[in-house]
Amino acid sequence: MPIRNWADGVLGNTPLSAARLNDLEADLEAALLQLARDPSQLFAGAVTNDVNGAPVSAVVEWPDGVTGTYSGTASVSFPGSVSAYTITRVGTPTVTFTQPAVTRDPVTGYITNRPPITVS
Repeated sequence: MPIRNWADGVLGNTPLSAARLNDLEADLEAALLQLARDPSQLFAGAVTNDVNGAPVSAVVEWPDGVTGTYSGTASVSFPGSVSAYTITRVGTPTVTFTQPAVTRDPVTGYITNRPPITVS
């Protein structure tokens, strides 16, 4: 039985299936962690980008309507990319998902090491 009953809706340009989210994990944190892996899908409203186009802050809305904030750290070596970020889910308690800085290939900029997201 799911911990949270999700509602059908739209996430980015992808239809959100409540049945799929309810069955995704019995543990809500694991389902939210999957969503936190691509925070741009949760952006709701204005997004602030740095001069190179990397998203550095935004308001987010989780599929169940709970809000939060996104804060990204722009890459110095690869302008327009984000090296690390945090995304919150407001509540009691507020949950923060942190993606530590990734390692990129020095030539291509592709991610070669992505540390696990931490939850606090």
